[in-house]
Amino acid sequence: MKLEIKEAAEAVRDELLCYEDAEQAAVRWEKEFLEWAEKNAGKRKDVFAEKGSIFLKIKDEDEIFEMADSYMDALAEGSVKQYWNKF
Repeated sequence: MKLEIKEAAEAVRDELLCYEDAEQAAVRWEKEFLEWAEKNAGKRKDVFAEKGSIFLKIKDEDEIFEMADSYMDALAEGSVKQYWNKF
């Protein structure tokens, strides 16, 4: 399944907003994700450019939930840098 980066960002942001008081976390994740995607486009097989857009390849919608859950855990543990290194 491939999603345009903006679609992927919206999907995870929406999932993060399901958490209580997570508005700032959702905004931060989206900003960091877009930076990560731009930096990694073409360098990884799951982030690629096609027809002038950047796409993210994921297995299924469960990965969206995993991205959000993992980010909230990383925030709680103070390990956001490691989250993006493993992303």
